[in-house]
Amino acid sequence: MFSQLTRVCLILVSTSVLVAATSGSCPAGSFSKGGSAPCTQCKPGTFQPDAGQTSCRTAQPGWFAPGNGATSQSICQQGTFSTGGTATCTACPAGSYCNGQGQTKPQLCPTGHYAPTTGTGQQCLECPKGTFVNFEGATACCTCCSGFYNDQTSQDHCFDCPVRGAFSPAGSTSKDQCANTSGGGLTTCTASGKTCPNTGGSFPSGYKRAVPRALKECPRGHQSCPIYGVRAGGAGYVRGHECVDVRSDLESCGGCVGAVDADDANSAGGGRDCSAIPHVDSVTCSAGVCVIGIPVALHDETNINVVQQTIRSPDAAAHEA
Repeated sequence: MFSQLTRVCLILVSTSVLVAATSGSCPAGSFSKGGSAPCTQCKPGTFQPDAGQTSCRTAQPGWFAPGNGATSQSICQQGTFSTGGTATCTACPAGSYCNGQGQTKPQLCPTGHYAPTTGTGQQCLECPKGTFVNFEGATACCTCCSGFYNDQTSQDHCFDCPVRGAFSPAGSTSKDQCANTSGGGLTTCTASGKTCPNTGGSFPSGYKRAVPRALKECPRGHQSCPIYGVRAGGAGYVRGHECVDVRSDLESCGGCVGAVDADDANSAGGGRDCSAIPHVDSVTCSAGVCVIGIPVALHDETNINVVQQTIRSPDAAAHEA
């Protein structure tokens, strides 16, 4: 019916139409109502891996599709999550963690744990000794109250002193820090909602530690320093003595500390409690001297210098002279 030349021409025409249709299809990463030009790029949070499509796909939960014209979705990494249809993953907020790829929501830190910053991965940090947290989603741990102690990590409560209501310094890590008679400590230590309790921990107002005589000889460079307690009604007493290396001990730097509130001056025992000095970020005891590091911004856009200030005890100063 058709000549051989006619058949060849029809084949060439048909081939030309197919090529034209293919070259006019929307490429991967774009779409149109009919799947051909003019095309629109997939918006952020969506993607399209195939050509000639009439719509884009939404990134699934735990994945993301960045920028315009995405041809694929990518999985969220550890420490992040997504709820789907997003161009980026979200860092898990403080107080939570995301312990693997493809997370769809953050997990709250369990009791006894905390996450102070965003983007926590495998697990939250353990609350250290002397602290606790009894609620989920904590960004910090609560300090054990006076009258309590905690000698373990990852705890949701603190332990009562052996004598209930006996004084102990706030944040105590051993029952040995508790007084052996009632008075001066709290009887409850529980967070209210997500608010840590008042720790107490101060000696009764006006009470001063007496400076007792040394009871035994200590190694060279050490002093026999008293261990204090509080009796019922708030009276102070000496529970015993211990040998302290006053050259490096942070709380008895340069000598024994004989007054609870010796934070601005050396105590009658010649020492200073470096940890009680107010308004400092870091402090150490070196050769019987409190060495304080005070961050000072110099406003030069590049440096933050640390000014060191030394505060000597009278004993240390006399020794140097």
